[in-house]
Amino acid sequence: MTLLKTTLMASVVFASAALTSAMAQAEDSAFLGGTVSANVAMKSEYRFRGVSLTDRNFALQGGFDYSHDSGFYVGTWASNLAASDTYGEIELDVYGGYGGEINGISYDVGALLYAYPTGRHIAKTDYLELYGSLGVDLGVASAKIGAAYALSSQATGHQDNLYLYTDVEGVVPNTPATIAVHLGYENGAFGNKKLDWSLGASVNYSDLDFGVTYVDTDQIGRNFKGAVIFSVGASF
Repeated sequence: MTLLKTTLMASVVFASAALTSAMAQAEDSAFLGGTVSANVAMKSEYRFRGVSLTDRNFALQGGFDYSHDSGFYVGTWASNLAASDTYGEIELDVYGGYGGEINGISYDVGALLYAYPTGRHIAKTDYLELYGSLGVDLGVASAKIGAAYALSSQATGHQDNLYLYTDVEGVVPNTPATIAVHLGYENGAFGNKKLDWSLGASVNYSDLDFGVTYVDTDQIGRNFKGAVIFSVGASF
């Protein structure tokens, strides 16, 4: 990533977070019948479904969300990428959906657009994914199962893509630490019956979230190999 684009992205992320934080302090995050929030994080690398998208290098990420009291929400999120002519150096996600709870079962459905604004667009790269999940609070832990389906398009090589996953998360008794386990399966345009998994721990200290996660896949290659990811972030 060039210095100019790195600086630009960092400025946008931190400015958005600072603005949203100020709004939250001034108005208790109330805005048009909902709440506004922001997040920012620095990671030793950006892993997406087990694959390093920064070629095992540093990642700066952040975004902001608006959630209406009815359950509808919209948001955006960005991260740097390993530079390439096709995808450029930045991923920008824009999404919207609806979430709620029925009889103790939480649900979430929506759509997400993956966009690559700095790519040279020799070929189309932006694509749409539909997603849904169900979750349950088990008391000592919470569990979730979900699916994401990318529609066939020129960006996906005229193939669809299916990603299935399950997450389990729980607080370690008598500690401030949270443990998270993830298992995913992908088949289609972006994976050929690929498995990915992770085990991580996080702790909040002085309003910062510190995390360490081991991520791996069953695929061969530099960006598929297992790695320990370190992160520090904040939410506003």
